[in-house]
Amino acid sequence: MEASPGTSSAQEACNPQPTNSSSSNLTSNLPPPAVQPSVVTTSLAQTTRLADGKKMINQYVMDAKVGSGQHGNVWRCYENKYYYSYYDGQNAEERERIEKQRNSKVLAMKIVKRDNPKARRERQYKMLRMRGGLGAVGVGTPTVVDGIRTAEQEIRKEIAIMKKCRHPHVVRLYEVIDDRKNEMVFMVMEYLGGGEIQYTSPLSPGTPILTVEQTRRIMRDAILGLEYLHHQGIIHRDIKPANLLWSTDHDRVKIADFGTAHFSYAQRLAAAKASNSPIDDTEEDPLLLNDADLAKRAGSPAFLAPEIVWEFVEWPQAAKFYPSYSPISPTPSEGAFHPASADADVAVPVPVPPRPPVTKSIDIWALGVTLYCLLFGKTPFRPPGEEGERITEWVGYHWVCNRDWRAEEKMGWDGVLTGGQKAREANDDSRGSREGALVMHLLDHFLHKDLERRITLEEVKLNPWFLHDLPNPDYWLRMTSPN
Repeated sequence: MEASPGTSSAQEACNPQPTNSSSSNLTSNLPPPAVQPSVVTTSLAQTTRLADGKKMINQYVMDAKVGSGQHGNVWRCYENKYYYSYYDGQNAEERERIEKQRNSKVLAMKIVKRDNPKARRERQYKMLRMRGGLGAVGVGTPTVVDGIRTAEQEIRKEIAIMKKCRHPHVVRLYEVIDDRKNEMVFMVMEYLGGGEIQYTSPLSPGTPILTVEQTRRIMRDAILGLEYLHHQGIIHRDIKPANLLWSTDHDRVKIADFGTAHFSYAQRLAAAKASNSPIDDTEEDPLLLNDADLAKRAGSPAFLAPEIVWEFVEWPQAAKFYPSYSPISPTPSEGAFHPASADADVAVPVPVPPRPPVTKSIDIWALGVTLYCLLFGKTPFRPPGEEGERITEWVGYHWVCNRDWRAEEKMGWDGVLTGGQKAREANDDSRGSREGALVMHLLDHFLHKDLERRITLEEVKLNPWFLHDLPNPDYWLRMTSPN
């Protein structure tokens, strides 16, 4: 997993969220009242070692490492405009004032080398997996990125995308320190002290630890953040619980980690046209306009949509899952396939439909997998009996493309009845609770393998399960619209 600006403890993992209703948190879901300052870019990094042993980069005092990833580490730090004079003979009263200032703003700093041995090893590891050396895959498996780009190219694309983001449910980038002398890049970001979303107990893998109401609240925040990203033309490509971070007071959830994100100019243009909003000139950045990147496999294996791993679809057995993409037999003149005689022991190849386009719908699929994880404590596509085990990437992709997801009898830590798989297959809502039936139908639409029939974010926001307990749903829908 890419480094994220947040932390969590085992204790928080077992009882991570307060039980307050999101109806009391309605205003926190609304857009900020005013335009916030743009990202600052600094070309000089001045490093100082303080008397207490801590390192300071420009005005940022490094406190503790809170995460690590493919390209670098993430540190919790303090912005301190007065720290330069802290040890210059100040009296006790002045030192106390400065100490308060020091702790007034907590930030996260991602420190990245333009290229480094660890990044090169990661790229070699990815190439090995792409060539068939597929190892075990689980929820914590590192993000996969096909194609080899340098660390500098990847981080610059991440920065360019984060510079576009100004939303209460998206992690904010404040400053980029581009130290060319030492071949380092420092990204100063918002710090999310509540850490990543934990949904299963480390002591009992596969057992949910979130209530249904907590899940609804988390998902509602994630939906607003993702809707904003899509309106900006940004496809995240790695939506999962580990990339949803709690604020320090657990007041809201924000989307983090844009290391595999993609900017679609066509998607941004369509959104701008629909809302009559102007297009920013910076959107013509060449780093962002290579749509070939979108076709590469990227994201966490357990959360990848079928259209990303299309080569694993088994035709014609799986055709029932893809009504919009049924294979069409080629004409004899094409010479690709020839019917075998009745007594010939020759397998007749089955034509495979062309790969569907990779669109923002891959984020909606991943959001559906995330919803399932939060409710049931496990991922939806696993062979029976392996809920708590790691499975190979190959098996995981096969199940995503060719098998249906299975409904558990109960959802959430509070054990709300769903009716289970039999009720779902029989379309019998009477076997579970009303809320359970709503969620089963919702998951069916989230996890539709045929992207032409997959639910949209606009439809998700209107779903009664997400609008439940809001005092004024119409007002919430109007005020949270990206338009």
